[in-house]
Amino acid sequence: IIPPWQARTDFEIFHGLASKLSELARGRLDTRYDLVATPLTHDTPGETAQPGGTVPDWREAGRPRPGHNLPAFALVERDYTAVAAKLAGLGPLAEESGMTVKGVTVYPRAEARWLADRCGTAAGGAASGRPLLDTDVKFCEAILALSGTTNGRLAAEGFARLAERCGPGSGLTALGESVAERRVVFSDTQARPVQVGASFEWSGKEGPERRYAPFTINTEHRKPWHTLTGRQHFYLDHDWMAELGEQLPVYRPPLDLASLGEHPPTAGVEGARSVTVRYVTPHSKWSIHSEYQENLLMQTLARGGPVIWLSVQDAARIEVADNDWIEAVNPNGVVVARAIVSHRMPPGTVFMYHVQERLVNVPKSQATGRRGGVHNALTKLLIKPTHLIGGYGQLSFAANYYGPTGNQRDAVTTIRRRSQNVEY
Repeated sequence: IIPPWQARTDFEIFHGLASKLSELARGRLDTRYDLVATPLTHDTPGETAQPGGTVPDWREAGRPRPGHNLPAFALVERDYTAVAAKLAGLGPLAEESGMTVKGVTVYPRAEARWLADRCGTAAGGAASGRPLLDTDVKFCEAILALSGTTNGRLAAEGFARLAERCGPGSGLTALGESVAERRVVFSDTQARPVQVGASFEWSGKEGPERRYAPFTINTEHRKPWHTLTGRQHFYLDHDWMAELGEQLPVYRPPLDLASLGEHPPTAGVEGARSVTVRYVTPHSKWSIHSEYQENLLMQTLARGGPVIWLSVQDAARIEVADNDWIEAVNPNGVVVARAIVSHRMPPGTVFMYHVQERLVNVPKSQATGRRGGVHNALTKLLIKPTHLIGGYGQLSFAANYYGPTGNQRDAVTTIRRRSQNVEY
């Protein structure tokens, strides 16, 4: 949508900030050098740095070695006066070093030339001669051009590299050829919804004849899973897993945070009937991660604001009827929402589908007097030692990719029926 009044898009705001930072950096920051630590990353050679599942003790195994029993280190040059210029251009490293996804590297040299012709090139400065990404439309063109799901040439190149590992009988080369001519540009997405194509970047196949399903490339094209064995396996033979008794999947009850001294705020809610439940935040229902839900179409599908699903039994315990206002409180925060009372919910567990819109029906909390929060107002990140395992196949760091436990969603909250006379 076009931003109303004097509002600007996020893209314009970030470029404005980058321009001011570059201006102020002259004579103050200029060029600096940072020593950057990079973890032993999944789908790189570093993921097999400690294949035996034994973490060496530096006191016994000699000095630590970066990239083996220590993160890798690199000296990075940062020209703070060129932040804005670099932000507005496609850098050369994509063509020189390639783009690596799931351990497969492709080289977008043809795409860089295409973007230069379509978007123009920078006339001077740090990005001189490079394709311009100085508008939101040009940036969208770059995203579509550099992804195999919307650029079949890159998908075909990635499948060809993958076929070299999986063998001629895998059929991956033919799969790549089947999508090689597909191409989506930004104007296509403006005209209508456009289906993406199969790509080496994902584990599932997608095409006009089928919907995406994970791991279909593994099962139908003999691609190994990204594990130490190349198969789906559940036994984790690592010293730290053994020490905690978690070599196999085990049930761990939620932490009793009250016994650890964490108590939810209770101001203004004394005497209210309440129920303590496990609080789970599944992927959102009938929506995507970020969208406007206050329009008529979305309010026809749903209730036009945040909701929490709870069981018939739990609702009866606190005298809550469907669509009543409820309040969920724990030591981390507070959520005010309407109740969806459903037989599909088991007693003792509630759902709040994530990324529900906060533009409508977000009243103030009785417990805090402040606006009720979003789904993550009640959650927090809990780190276990097993999260810190690296260099052990699939137990190696990757952004949004790695986590041997689900305790980051292991939250307990107290739910009560609040006053139905809400204050906005």
